[in-house]
Amino acid sequence: MIDFEIPNILVRIGLAASFFSNFLMIYLTLFHIKKLTGTYKKMVIMFAICGIMFTSVEVIARPFSHNYNKSVIYFSLNTYLSPRTLQIFLVLWAGFFSGITGLIAIQFIYRFLCLCHIKKAKKFERMSNIIWMVYPLIPGGLFGSSFILFCIPDKYTDDYMKEIIFDTYGFVIGELSRFIIIPYDSDDCLRWKNLFPLLLGVFLVWFHYVIMLYCVFKMHFNMKKELIKFSVRHRKLHKQFFYALVAQSLGPTVLMALPVAPIFIAPLISPYIDLEISWQTGWLHLLFGLYPPFDSCAFILIVSEYRKVVKSE
Repeated sequence: MIDFEIPNILVRIGLAASFFSNFLMIYLTLFHIKKLTGTYKKMVIMFAICGIMFTSVEVIARPFSHNYNKSVIYFSLNTYLSPRTLQIFLVLWAGFFSGITGLIAIQFIYRFLCLCHIKKAKKFERMSNIIWMVYPLIPGGLFGSSFILFCIPDKYTDDYMKEIIFDTYGFVIGELSRFIIIPYDSDDCLRWKNLFPLLLGVFLVWFHYVIMLYCVFKMHFNMKKELIKFSVRHRKLHKQFFYALVAQSLGPTVLMALPVAPIFIAPLISPYIDLEISWQTGWLHLLFGLYPPFDSCAFILIVSEYRKVVKSE
């Protein structure tokens, strides 16, 4: 049995840290930072808002997961709301996870265009409200809805998980708000409906990280040549934004993408390597809520104008 108060307390601490750091980020960006304008200013504010919303949904959903052999159950530790309501919040939380990676990828594309293709960056700005505000909803909506469409528990999944859930957590599985993924049946034949969310999640993370890596390497190897076009002040600013964006990508990478990898990969490979596991992988979810304060603090520390304002206050 686990002490459910521990994850509850840690999630609330994450929300407080996220609200304080991201509210500070929004306040400074709106009222004190003069060098940050236009589309990128909106992106910074939107990213901070998403951080607050993500940790707020986490407090309500209280997501947890358990990997058992070739299966993974994604469920809520919240006992105060109805199962249907909690399922919605679980879906929202999963959607935020995917949507945030999409928003980071859009920021990388914009910074790349600002540095290497100024004319294209101006075109991007004219379409910015359509592109970068709507686009993250696509991967977020796809990944979140895949749980509703393909991971609703059935008799086979409940029977497979009910003993381990009761023995480990003391929960009757029928009373949980849950989604269960078992990509293989008892004969190790593929259950395509459960396989799809795993493959979709892996693809969306891979796709956005390929974009980020491409932009990072292009900016890194072309920065010296491209910065000659700008004034000394703008050279310094472009470098700081580049380093801040790289730091911001490290937060979701270390605190979200890497922790979720074993949760997704274990059910896929277990039949082929005869893997027998029973992992309380929900503890890894607690790392997810740390990325919003990490990203905001990294941005404030790297961009000199933010540092100056914070020191002067």
